Amino acid sequence: MAMFGFGAVGTGFIAGVIADALGKSRNARLVAVSSRKLETAKDFVVLRQGVAAVQGWEALLNFEGVDAVYVATPTSAKEEIVLAAIAAGKHVLVEKPFLDRHSAARMIRAAEAKGVLFMDATHFVHHPRTAIAAAKLARPQTLHTAMYIPHTDKDNIRFDLDLEPTGAIGNLAWYSMRAVVEYLRPKGRITKVKTVAGRDSGTGAVIRGTGVVGFESGEVSTFDAGFTAGTVVQDLQLLGTDGVIAMDDFMLDSTNSALFQNADVKTGYWYRTGVASRKDTVFVETPGATPAHVAMMENFAELARSGDAGRMAACAAASLKTQELVDAIWDSVEERV
Repeated sequence: MAMFGFGAVGTGFIAGVIADALGKSRNARLVAVSSRKLETAKDFVVLRQGVAAVQGWEALLNFEGVDAVYVATPTSAKEEIVLAAIAAGKHVLVEKPFLDRHSAARMIRAAEAKGVLFMDATHFVHHPRTAIAAAKLARPQTLHTAMYIPHTDKDNIRFDLDLEPTGAIGNLAWYSMRAVVEYLRPKGRITKVKTVAGRDSGTGAVIRGTGVVGFESGEVSTFDAGFTAGTVVQDLQLLGTDGVIAMDDFMLDSTNSALFQNADVKTGYWYRTGVASRKDTVFVETPGATPAHVAMMENFAELARSGDAGRMAACAAASLKTQELVDAIWDSVEERV
């Protein structure tokens, strides 16, 4: 079977991560990359043999061999490109976050009507650990997450309100809210949400968000996300009636991910139950043969080719639910500079 072909819109750091993932994929490949400036696209593909450089995303949609379009543009520009790609019959993989739940819903409805796959590019959901750990607790009740990546460059798009209006909340609290969808799995609607945000004094961009979300079915999530901790933090603790699971690398595993490669660090989670001290905590290994970002590309290609409407709808529903939670915490922000 021929390799599934991707075209990428965008040439930033994360687009490079996905291009490298496609270089390792067993069933998908990168066909072409577009940028507003042709020279930028050419620079991006100079070491990527067989990948074409094109100017503008419009040209990419008509490029031979492109089955799906990966969109890695600023949030404010995503919907136009995604809707055009869907209209052209392309499957779409889109970097998070979306502008809001209404934008996400429009893109998802368009994809469903066209019979193509819509997926957000969240890596950790494709690692086997996520499903294994989520199934460990029969009745999860409370989820605590902390998600920080240091950013101090004020020229970065994360500090540009026109390009990334929700700042650290859209960029990093997205992972906390996706963890709610994957691990806490609330059954009821939101009944309580409150968020305190910190803003950069120069640009006005949100650089930190801390808050709580409660659901009518009893589940509660607390989260802390931002650019200001001075180090990478990706902690998760899930409490249930039958124990607690915890991780310190829930987004990008320490063993083999887009950010970390430590063969001597095992991937898994800690589990504790009953009247237990630290010495009674058990580490459960959940190795993955394929890095999560590579698995994401392979899973995307497999699902797109399958045409399985049920699985495709579930995939899109997880994206929409995550964005709805992000919107809820954003709408509840209490200002603090």
